[in-house]
Amino acid sequence: MRGGRAFAILTAFLLVLSLVSYGLYRVVAASMAYNPTGLMSAVIGQVLFAGLAFLELLLVLFITPALTAGTISGERENLTYEMLVATPLKPRTILWGKLLSALSYVLLLIFAAVPLASLVFIFGGVAPMDALKALLMLAVTAVTFGVVGLFFSALTGRTARATVLSYSVLLLLSIGTLFLFVTWGIVQNDVPPRAILFLNPFSGMASVLAEATPMGGAFGIGSPFSALAGDLRAFSGRPGIPSVIRPTWHFTLALYLALSVTLYLVSTQLVKPIRRWRIGRLGAAVVIVLLLLFGLGGWALSRPVAGPVEGFGVPTPAPLIAPPAPMIIERAVPIPYPPPPTEVPPTLPVDAP
Repeated sequence: MRGGRAFAILTAFLLVLSLVSYGLYRVVAASMAYNPTGLMSAVIGQVLFAGLAFLELLLVLFITPALTAGTISGERENLTYEMLVATPLKPRTILWGKLLSALSYVLLLIFAAVPLASLVFIFGGVAPMDALKALLMLAVTAVTFGVVGLFFSALTGRTARATVLSYSVLLLLSIGTLFLFVTWGIVQNDVPPRAILFLNPFSGMASVLAEATPMGGAFGIGSPFSALAGDLRAFSGRPGIPSVIRPTWHFTLALYLALSVTLYLVSTQLVKPIRRWRIGRLGAAVVIVLLLLFGLGGWALSRPVAGPVEGFGVPTPAPLIAPPAPMIIERAVPIPYPPPPTEVPPTLPVDAP
């Protein structure tokens, strides 16, 4: 990416993010003009954060495979592959240099947008940790799909084929998994399994945003977009069941890292001109270490984020009450009735004179 094209792409990238941010600000401000509340600034910050994160993820997914799909196949098409292999450089060194040169520009695009994304802190509603999570998700996604393009470039030896296959995998993981998730729920008439969305980059980003958005927000619990985050209704009130399940983006990052390492190791074998699949002692040690790390990571991901709920949602038993003391009832003493009233003898009438 030498020359004016790199600066043109960077300028267009930041210009698109700026225009979309301004448009989102105007739309949210206009929609809340008739409902002024103290949380208006926080809502604007959350909407800007979500819009920038998703747009930046979309642009990174669109740019990254195109930069790495021609790394090895371009050398073969230019008839310089044999000269490159004949150098003292090892295959993993060649791949690492190719991958680093391609991803350095993508990472430049990501970090160049950080000052623009930091404007959301002026409005509030977004914590710095949420921004770091979104930045980590962007970086790991860029590395993963960059390695996917590198793998197909080493596998096919043709830039056009590698580009088509890279974008096919991208569409399969982003749109295909979401389509399968929705179709499963419609056909089975039940909540589809969350594991379908573990490899979806948009689902991982939506999961990050769902943690930063309160209930009732754009990606919060109960919103139409909560399914994209893997149905983050993760609260339980029954004893013995974890109160909070692990969010989707934890699984997405772990699977992306495992996929990146696996495809990179396979690509190092594809680059070798001879004895491609011969694994030496170092390779065997690396494979064993990776298997141990994958097993440890799988065990860690299977553990809940929080411990089991102890008695949550169950009425607290009342304390023991001592039995009442026996009541002593005395026999009632009869009270004599009052004597009958004394009758007054009638007076005789006096004769009139």
